[in-house]
Amino acid sequence: MFMSIAGLGLPMGLIMVLSGRVRYRNELDTFLRLVSAYCISIILYWVIGYGIYSGDTIHGMVGANGGILNRLDLMQAEPDLYLLVLFAIPPIAAAAAMVERGRYQVGNLLVAAVAVLVAPVTAHWSKHSGIDGEGWLFAHGFKDIGGLVVIFLSAGFVALAVSIVLGTRLGRFPMQVGRPRGHSPTWYGMGVILIVTSTIILSAMQAESIEAMSTAFYVMLIGVSFSAVSGSLLPLLFRRSETTQTVSTSVLAGTVALTAVASFAEPADAALIGMLSGAFSVGFNHILETIEVDDPGELISAFLSGGFVGGLMAPLAWSGTSASLASEFVTQLVGICAIAGWSFCVTLLVALLLKITIGLRVSETDEKRGLSISHFGFSSEPDFIISRVMHFSDQPQHAEGERNSALTALAANFSSSIVKLHEETSKASERILSTSSDPKKGAAMVARIRLAEDSVRVKAEDILMLLEDILKTGEGGDLGSERFRQWGQEAVDKLLSPVENDIKKLARHIPLQADLSELENIIITAAEILSQGVHQIELMRDLEEAQVEGFFSRDHICDFALLLHEKSRRIKAVAEVRNRPVQIDCAVTKGLTVNGDANAFSRILLLTVEGALNRQLSDGVKPVRIELKEHSSGQYVILDCLDTGTALSARQIRAIRDPLSEDRALDELGLGQILPLILVSQLVRAMGGEFAISSEHQAGTHLRCRFRKRQKKIQKSPRKAA
Repeated sequence: MFMSIAGLGLPMGLIMVLSGRVRYRNELDTFLRLVSAYCISIILYWVIGYGIYSGDTIHGMVGANGGILNRLDLMQAEPDLYLLVLFAIPPIAAAAAMVERGRYQVGNLLVAAVAVLVAPVTAHWSKHSGIDGEGWLFAHGFKDIGGLVVIFLSAGFVALAVSIVLGTRLGRFPMQVGRPRGHSPTWYGMGVILIVTSTIILSAMQAESIEAMSTAFYVMLIGVSFSAVSGSLLPLLFRRSETTQTVSTSVLAGTVALTAVASFAEPADAALIGMLSGAFSVGFNHILETIEVDDPGELISAFLSGGFVGGLMAPLAWSGTSASLASEFVTQLVGICAIAGWSFCVTLLVALLLKITIGLRVSETDEKRGLSISHFGFSSEPDFIISRVMHFSDQPQHAEGERNSALTALAANFSSSIVKLHEETSKASERILSTSSDPKKGAAMVARIRLAEDSVRVKAEDILMLLEDILKTGEGGDLGSERFRQWGQEAVDKLLSPVENDIKKLARHIPLQADLSELENIIITAAEILSQGVHQIELMRDLEEAQVEGFFSRDHICDFALLLHEKSRRIKAVAEVRNRPVQIDCAVTKGLTVNGDANAFSRILLLTVEGALNRQLSDGVKPVRIELKEHSSGQYVILDCLDTGTALSARQIRAIRDPLSEDRALDELGLGQILPLILVSQLVRAMGGEFAISSEHQAGTHLRCRFRKRQKKIQKSPRKAA
């Protein structure tokens, strides 16, 4: 009983892991979402799930559920509490796959369907045995001592199906980039430790004696240690920098895999299974990133790799009397495929049904604002700002590999200015409530100010996370030469310093503002300033990542004409917001195919238009013209952009073609104006294209990108027989 209660740390650890891997603006929503999933799974297990799992079998497929009246005596014994913990894992995995972008109430409906249709059914197949019959997998010899592999394997495929239907988080894969990351490595690490400890306890309790429990503990620790070593060495061999994430994922995968054999395996078998599961987790994680499937917390790769390796390798450690080891492997493989197929297909169908009928994902606006305030009206406190101040202030100024002490100090000063703005805004809100002649109007004004301030916090958090990415990248030392890193540091300084100065001015102006109605405008202005700063710093981050050799994938196929047709509405909307005309010309709506990542080509289109609109400084100019056409030779696809805005100087053109050629007096270069075009030139070259730009006074600016067209293979008809 004690060990079953200790096993409750397993779902609690999952909650901690996910809460530590989301932004502050989504932390409350993530916590309540997972707790709600846990509660729903408990209720439905009591009402329905127990009968489906343990009821009289119907052809070995499902148990006959006698109804809630037969559940009144449930949870009075240790096995029931044990199953109560296990059956909650797939519903929690479904909720975990929806963090930061899924609707709360609709997500609970999906969790309820998973709680009824997945774990009870698959567990009945693999565990049920009685006078009424056996589950069909159990009858064929499928082995899973304790049932943990079945549960975790189901949870992995449930989360995979939900993530595929829901899509990726905003900014997760702009061009195969690893953002966004969570805010609390401490919570994440403690959650991993809690999951591992609780899973080891649940596995050890399946032993038949105290001595066997000690052996199971020892075997689990040996195997988990080897999985951690495997997850540490593989990234080093392939020269990847995500060591911390891969180690934690490998540890979870090894823990899951060893649950199937802990009661009877030898230490050598546990070491082998641990190494294989750790290696498989790294591979699964890389595959999910390559096909751009969002995996919050890396739980999908851990559950899939651990469940697959543990289930498949169980016969190797099993001391049974089967005549053929090969037949046991086939039985395990069939069981794994059946469990995986059922879990994935059922979840996929339910998720698609909810997506089509009700809607499964929140709006883009709510996702950017954060789900805590969208679902619960909770605005994140500025703890993240204070923690960033401490983080950047405590950075060693002399450490080897440090990006630059000046950039670190800039981040700390920016954090301080945001904290000062928050303090002055809080004082202003109190002043409005105490001095307003109409309490209702005063309360409404304060509510609007706090809403605007929440936008300020969100944008400030984005800037600080991007700066942290740049600092971390600099420490890795794999983005180009030292000269480029120095140029990038100075460029970030020039872009962020005006934002910091404007925020400080607004913070000083708040106490002096006598007109209370103007306070709201000040906060809105601060949010707009920060929004522009976020965009520019993000462009710098993308520019740095463009220096990575092989960063952009060219093995994809993109229909450039179809992409332009899809993005035309957004391009026109952006131009309309700026009150500037734009003209898009393309003779065809599809058929201009090129090799490369569609995300990169989309960025090329949008940044080209943005760079042209940045120079439209006066009224009465001609529309910005975007033209996509096929070259007369039929070998190339040409993208032209013509505008009659302010002409570019010769120095700016040199900087666009080669940023490092102009590394002096960047503040005089108009970096914010030409930064989109600098990134366009890098993206075009990364995609194997050619970039050209020219600009003359009163004639305008002409930008041309040329890509090699993908040629269709001509299939020769077979020659007729004589």
